[in-house]
Parts: sequence; C-alpha cells; structure tokens
Amino acid sequence: MLQIMKNQITVIFILLLSGVILTGLTFNEPETKDSLDLPTIMRLIYMDIQTINEGIYTENFALIEQGAAAINEHPPLSDETTALVKKTLGDRMPAFGQYDKLVHDTADSLKHAAADHDMERVLEKYQIIQQGCVSCHLSFRNEITRARITAE
Repeated sequence: MLQIMKNQITVIFILLLSGVILTGLTFNEPETKDSLDLPTIMRLIYMDIQTINEGIYTENFALIEQGAAAINEHPPLSDETTALVKKTLGDRMPAFGQYDKLVHDTADSLKHAAADHDMERVLEKYQIIQQGCVSCHLSFRNEITRARITAE
C-alpha cells in the first residue's frame, strides 16, 4: 500500500512539473514598443519561435499566428544598438538588413498561412525563417557579440 501511494505521489509530481514547464513555453511577451538591445530582441524572437514550434506540433494555428505576428512586430533596436551594429558591420550592414527583412516578411507570410490553416505553407515559411535566422547568426553574431562586450 505504501509503495502504491509513493507511485501516485511521483506521478502527480511529474504531472504538475510538466504542467509548469508547458505553461512556461506559452507565456505572453511583454507588451512594449520601446526600443530594446539586440540580445533582448533575440530572446523575444526565440520565445516566438518556441510558440510557433508548439503550434506546429499541436496543430494549433492560433499559436502559430501569435508567434509569427510577434516576430514581425517586435520592438525596434535601441539607438545605441543600431549604432554599434552599423559601426561593427560597416559596408556589410545592407546584408544584415536583408536578413532582417527576409525574416520579417516571411513571418508575415507565415501568419497568413496559419490564418488559412495551411500547414504545408506554414512549414515552408517556417523553414525560411529558421534558415534566415541561422544564416544571419553565422554571418554576424560573433562579431557583434565581441563588439558589444568590448563596448561595455
């Protein structure tokens, strides 16, 4: 009898812990139009990607729309961050802007695909966003991170 109670307590604990973890994956981002630094915006976009992931895996098109809209509407870079990125990248700044535009435009298309409940288009647009993010990171992240650390 004691072993059965221990097993029940363990199962309840695991269920509660799973609920806490899953709830944390879908929390709403802070509503702000204030400018932010690049690491903060990247963390927000990462959370939006997680929302889209959850929506894809659960076929919840509303979550996919929510995540895509948030990517497209994230707050702008702060003036300090913009200046640092421009100074760091110099004549490569247009390439950075192209990645940003690609991700934003595709997030908008992803939002529309989710509104249409078109999972094939959702997956196509999501793959473009992922590739755009990874390509931008490979091209610029280390350099911008070093410049940011040096500036601090």
